[in-house]
Amino acid sequence: MNALQRGIVGSIEKVSGRHDDPAVYGGPAGDPGLCGPDSVSWKINGDVGAVGRAGTSAIVMELLHPSVMAGVQQLSTYREDPFRRARTTLGYVLTTTFGNTEAATGLIDQVKRIHGYVEGKRPDGVPFRALDPQLLAWVHTMIPWMIIRSYERYNAPLTAEEKDRYLAEQAVIGRMAGGEGVPGSMAELEEFVQAMRPYLAVTGQLMEFFDFLLTAPFLPSGTPPAIDRALHSYFVRAGMSLAPDWVRRMTGYYHSPLRQKLVVEPYLRFDARLTRWAFGEPAYVALAKARASGDGAEQRARSIAT
Repeated sequence: MNALQRGIVGSIEKVSGRHDDPAVYGGPAGDPGLCGPDSVSWKINGDVGAVGRAGTSAIVMELLHPSVMAGVQQLSTYREDPFRRARTTLGYVLTTTFGNTEAATGLIDQVKRIHGYVEGKRPDGVPFRALDPQLLAWVHTMIPWMIIRSYERYNAPLTAEEKDRYLAEQAVIGRMAGGEGVPGSMAELEEFVQAMRPYLAVTGQLMEFFDFLLTAPFLPSGTPPAIDRALHSYFVRAGMSLAPDWVRRMTGYYHSPLRQKLVVEPYLRFDARLTRWAFGEPAYVALAKARASGDGAEQRARSIAT
């Protein structure tokens, strides 16, 4: 890895964290983890460029459910640590996909324990609890849905069979986390989303989160306020461009197809290619391959991590 690659990777890891722990992605020789090397999940989630582009839209779509937003408001420290949710969400996706079986199941159990303490009433008086199986299914589904859209836009088309296999593989993880009715195919996903749309809303809490996105401290200090706001707006709109039109219109982050083609897409395509080039084969993929193949897994895992 040359100096330019190290610089790009370092800047990305400041936001998304490092995911190269041999205890998580290495482990017992021959252990395929929850998905395995022959899965579509390894193919899709191994594309660091596509997965990275899916983050903003996936998180915002999760929070469109007022009960999810209320739970995040109760539990989250996003104002103090603006990138924590991005790190934990990405870490969850990568660990459950590429981690060894013990690490993956352990993380799922840990998240369930934490969520067991998250419950209360929304500002509109409706009670919520984070372990509600419907909420868990919604939160889980937004991630693979947006990753599919990102992979097809910034890497290559997927066959209908590949998309169905990917969702079926990811649905196993969603059910392990406590979700019920987790879609295992594109047809089921479409039905699930249509059934959930009446429950979605842009609440005051979500508007606070949007306002935070437009001021989050990831730009250089000293940036003039007008430029700061304009750049934040551009990055958020670009990140939201993977979401369906109805979501972007609902949240106020819609822009025309012409703007998407001329202004947003060139940046996102370049960013995905640059990220993919900088990382090469991500450490978590290399570690998982070494573990699953049993080819000197322990020694190779340590050399990859260092």
